[in-house]
Amino acid sequence: MIIILQQSISPEDVRPNSVSKKRLDYPTDWEGPDFGWDTYIHVSWDDQDTLVEEVRGKGGEIAVEPFIGAHGNWEFKNACIKDPDGYNIVLGSMRKIQQ
Repeated sequence: MIIILQQSISPEDVRPNSVSKKRLDYPTDWEGPDFGWDTYIHVSWDDQDTLVEEVRGKGGEIAVEPFIGAHGNWEFKNACIKDPDGYNIVLGSMRKIQQ
C-alpha cells in the first residue's frame, strides 16, 4: 500500500476532524469512535502490526498506539497515524470474534 500525502500551503488550510457525533443507529451497541479521525484504511489483521512498525520506522507519528476493542460479534484493532498537517489516519482491521 502506498499513501500519498499533500502538504498544505498554509496552516489556515488545515482543518483536522474533531471527534464525531455519537450515533445510536449502528447495528451493535457501539456509538462511534472515541477520537477524531479523517481517513480510515482497512488493513489485514495479521499485517497491521507490521504496517504500524513500518510507519514508525520511517519517522511517522503514531498518534494512538494499536488497541483492540469489540462490538457485536466483531473485534477490531486500530492504530492512528498523524500526518504532517495533523490529520488522523486510522489503520484498522476487523474480524469475527473467535469462539
